[in-house]
Amino acid sequence: MLATTGKPLNKDATEEEKKFYEECKHDYKVMHETAKKHGIKNPILEIPMEVDF
Repeated sequence: MLATTGKPLNKDATEEEKKFYEECKHDYKVMHETAKKHGIKNPILEIPMEVDF
């Protein structure tokens, strides 16, 4: 959510969290550029996650 709103990451974030945050910001930017090319007005970024039961 932080990556899509432009809010900064917490100062005590781990390196893994920082890397994920930067990747999400990049993906969000690319998603909007691609959506604009295809005429999509309200794109939604979905991040797949694995769930163990």
